[in-house]
Amino acid sequence: MPKGGQRKKLWSYQVDWSTLWFENSLTLHRDKGFKMQRWLYFAIPLFATVWLSSCGFHLRTSTNLAFSRLAVQGPNGPLLMELKRQIAGTTATRITEDAKQAQATFILLQDATSQVPMAYNADGTVAQYQLVETARFELVTPAGQVLISPTTITQTSSLSYSTSATLAKANEADLLYRGMRQDMVNRIMYQLAAIHPGPSPANAGASSP
Repeated sequence: MPKGGQRKKLWSYQVDWSTLWFENSLTLHRDKGFKMQRWLYFAIPLFATVWLSSCGFHLRTSTNLAFSRLAVQGPNGPLLMELKRQIAGTTATRITEDAKQAQATFILLQDATSQVPMAYNADGTVAQYQLVETARFELVTPAGQVLISPTTITQTSSLSYSTSATLAKANEADLLYRGMRQDMVNRIMYQLAAIHPGPSPANAGASSP
């Protein structure tokens, strides 16, 4: 009889230990899953931001310009349209069509794109292009004061090419050009934000004793 009681007691200990081990395992896996979810919660947005930045996409941030009204002139292409969109969306500056009513006028003097062959296959076909976009601009006041003298900026990017994937490579080139234009707009916005024009000669004379 004592032996039977000992066997039951030992069996009870084994069952209790197995139950405890099973519950601890569930808790451990649950904690690991929770930690993994927390890690993914923070990691995925970070990886997405890095990937978008590498593709030329950047999150827009507010920019302070010294002008309440700015005229934007030049060839009405994708670069100028993106510049207007960013000024309107990230600053308190109002874009006006009349240069006489503006405190300054941004003039896009040139916006050109090109593709330069950089490498060739054995059969003589192009294997890689260098995409180039060049812009030239200036910033002047209605009185003729030059705030930014004619400045040229250039962005480049490499594009591998294959005649068997013409459409795909054309779409990739468009995407790369879009990212290059965004980088150029950011550079232009940086130069615009660095301008702090002083009072005009008329205002300076009126304020002097």
